[in-house]
Amino acid sequence: MSSQPAAPTDGGDILPRLESMMEAMTRSDLKIAKLILKSPNEFVRSSVRSVATDLGLSEPTVLRFCRTVGCEGFKDLKFRLIQELALAQAMTDQRERATRPAPAPRRPDPAARNLAAGDEAVGDRVFDTIIEALSRTRDTLVEKDLEAAAAAVARAGRVVIYGIGGSSAALATEIHNRLFRLDVPAMVFTDGYAQRMSAAILSEGDVALFLSSTGRPRELQESMELAKYYKAVCIAITDGESPLGRDADICLHVGLAASGVEEFQPNPMRFAQLFVIDRLAYAVAVALGDRAHQMLRRARGSVAWLHGIAPRQPIGD
Repeated sequence: MSSQPAAPTDGGDILPRLESMMEAMTRSDLKIAKLILKSPNEFVRSSVRSVATDLGLSEPTVLRFCRTVGCEGFKDLKFRLIQELALAQAMTDQRERATRPAPAPRRPDPAARNLAAGDEAVGDRVFDTIIEALSRTRDTLVEKDLEAAAAAVARAGRVVIYGIGGSSAALATEIHNRLFRLDVPAMVFTDGYAQRMSAAILSEGDVALFLSSTGRPRELQESMELAKYYKAVCIAITDGESPLGRDADICLHVGLAASGVEEFQPNPMRFAQLFVIDRLAYAVAVALGDRAHQMLRRARGSVAWLHGIAPRQPIGD
């Protein structure tokens, strides 16, 4: 007798479900289940026709099996399975990182001895200023402000992200890149006119997130005034002593490097801003809990669908 169809669940694990149902399966369903459990990576690249032909079954039998295990069809079964495989690979990567020994101290590369001493000094200076900016930001970031910002973003009806100019506009887009995969309804605006218009249609429960190196662009200040007038929560990633930082409801302080940055060197502040962006995204994911887990699972599965399971595959980074 065929088992009763399992209740479809968003993101439910297929492999343990198959194992638990095998005793009640028909002979035909058992063949398909064993094939999946034996070679899940190969199964997700197969078709209904190829599975039916390999097992000596009819295509309708394969489709009925999909519904029996709680899926809408063959494609749904494969997509849920590849999500599970991608998550399992990510957990394996995490365990490997946790047990990996610390790297040996860096030693000079004999092949690079022909580099001019001045070139090596420049590389060290760039590296040192980046590390200094990251360390300073880590030490000055206020945890309760970060948690308050994450909570506001997690419960927001919508999040609008503002940045203007070269680096800040690019990083505003990076915030959107971090949030949309968590199912946060986010939009990014890097044009002053669009920022003002979007701020004017915000309401209570929305969040306006501002990113600025100096905290001084007049366009951002005016957009913040509008967003606050319409009762949106205003969060700024900027210098806490700047006009934007002082006016924000929550400011995640990132200050410009005090010294050591030469004329030709890009300011290392963007590394510090990226650190805060990633800390905020991490805190938002924690605040969302299972909702974030399910969305990241979907995102990882969608990438794996294109090229299979890849160790240490980032989710669209």
